[in-house]
Order: sequence, then C-alpha cells, then structure tokens
Amino acid sequence: MAERVIYMRGFPPDQDISHLFAANPEVLADLKAVASLSDEHTKAVHQRLMRAKGFLSPARMLAEIREVIDDDSKAISVQSAIRNLTPKGVEPLLEALAKPGDDASTPLGKNTLEKLRHRLRLLVHSYDSLARFQKAERLATLTAEEVESIELICDLRPIFDESRKEVEGMMPYTRLRLVVTGVDGLPKAVEAELTHQQVQDLADKAAKATAKLDVLRRNVENWLPDGLPDLPLTRVPRKESTDA
Repeated sequence: MAERVIYMRGFPPDQDISHLFAANPEVLADLKAVASLSDEHTKAVHQRLMRAKGFLSPARMLAEIREVIDDDSKAISVQSAIRNLTPKGVEPLLEALAKPGDDASTPLGKNTLEKLRHRLRLLVHSYDSLARFQKAERLATLTAEEVESIELICDLRPIFDESRKEVEGMMPYTRLRLVVTGVDGLPKAVEAELTHQQVQDLADKAAKATAKLDVLRRNVENWLPDGLPDLPLTRVPRKESTDA
C-alpha cells in the first residue's frame, strides 16, 4: 500500500481544521486510529522506533510498527501520523482539534481527543534514525535537479529525391530526451541528437558508472552497516527497461 501524502507537517495554529479534513479525509481516520491505541502498544512502538538503527525509511518504520500492531490498517495510520507530524506541530494540531465546530463539538470528541493527546506526545518524537533518513531525503534533492525521465528514441528519417516523390535512402537517428524537475517544481525537457558513436560512448560510461556504484555500495555496507538510506537515489534498479 502506498504511503500517505504529507498532510500535516508544519501545521499552523490558525489553520481551520475543517479545511484539512475536507482536503484529506484520511486525516481523521488516522488520528482516530492513533487515539485507539492502548498505552502498552503506544509505549512499545515508541521504544522500537527509539532503538531503530541506520535510516528509518517509511518501509522500515512500518515494519517496526507492525511488530507491535497486527492490524495493518491501524499500523499504516500510526506510521502516517508519525511521518506527517513534527514534535512542534503536535500542539497546534491538538489546539485546532479542540476548537468547537458549528455543532459546538470537537471533530473527535473530548474523550478521543484526550487519548490522542497522550498518544501523539509520545509517538511523534525526534527519533535519531528518522532524522537521519529525513536528512538523506533532503540531500537527495538538494545536490542537483531531480530526473523525471530519460528516453532514447531510435527511428529512421527518409531521404527524398529533389521532386519529393521517391525515397532514395534512410537516415537512422537517436534522440536523447531528458526531463528534470526545476527549482520551481516544474518539469524541464532537454533533447539532443546522438551519433551512433555517442550512443556507444554513453552505454560504456553507464556500464562503468554501474560498476562503480556496486563497489561504493559494498564499501558503505562494510564500513557502515545500516549506513545506506533506502531512497530512489540509492536503490538497485529493476532489470526491465523502457527505452524505445
């Protein structure tokens, strides 16, 4: 199941909570799930995440939570709340939830809200392994513009006679299309024609880079066990290719 979107991080105190629920209906379900946890499960999840080594990626966090909570839906809700809230964002969210709505009641009810308060104050914590992963996430996007897609398009172009009535030959060509995400968050495309030699050079350089990455990965694993964050930038690629 895909991870929830980041919907509560940096929640401002003056934000109307009804807008948050309207835009993200899963928020209320997540908060109710967290409030329903027992004291024992809440403490156990907190302790497991405190002891986690290396980089606490979403997948690793969910695996740790599942060791305590066998209800998959509830485990995902707990993970979502921890990932989406910061310690500084807990109190503003609780204050907004405590404000009565049009029906003079809080969105969660007073009893549920009080349970939620105790659960969130313990669960939403500055875990060292989570802080390391969040730093790795930032570094992965700060070092350069993120590539959205790379395509090599091979085709033939006809060579016509002067009258444009007969095809006298064919010209094979390869176009490199690179799409990156700019600093403004919008995609930017760059296209270039490659010679056959340039395609071969690109393949050779890619093979060498792959070999280097394999060596670097092995060294990191030897030098720093659990020292490799699980991010798109570091994952071993799948075998299948989408090149045209």
